Amino acid sequence: MNHSINYPDIGIRIRRQREYAGMTQEQLGEACGLSASFVGHIERGSRKLSVESLYKVASVLHVSTDYLLFDRMVQEASLPVEISSLLSGRDMEKRQHFWRLARILACHIDEL
Repeated sequence: MNHSINYPDIGIRIRRQREYAGMTQEQLGEACGLSASFVGHIERGSRKLSVESLYKVASVLHVSTDYLLFDRMVQEASLPVEISSLLSGRDMEKRQHFWRLARILACHIDEL
């Protein structure tokens, strides 16, 4: 079993979630106490992030650290593209709230 951490894959998942949240690298960095430049490095996988930074990013993006590390969560990318277009005119807080609710629902879909 391979236990190495794939930082480029983590970066791809962070970028994907940041974009779904309608945030810029600057906004994510500010919310996490990181520079926009460092967020860019993280997203490209060219710099490693600390456990504390990983936790902050996951919290701000409303995803689990497991998802960012290992892609172990149902992603909203599987939801219809029309939903994203419906949200495009909404403010960032409303988009983030929607995606948080969608993630919660997706995690519990088997219980319905």
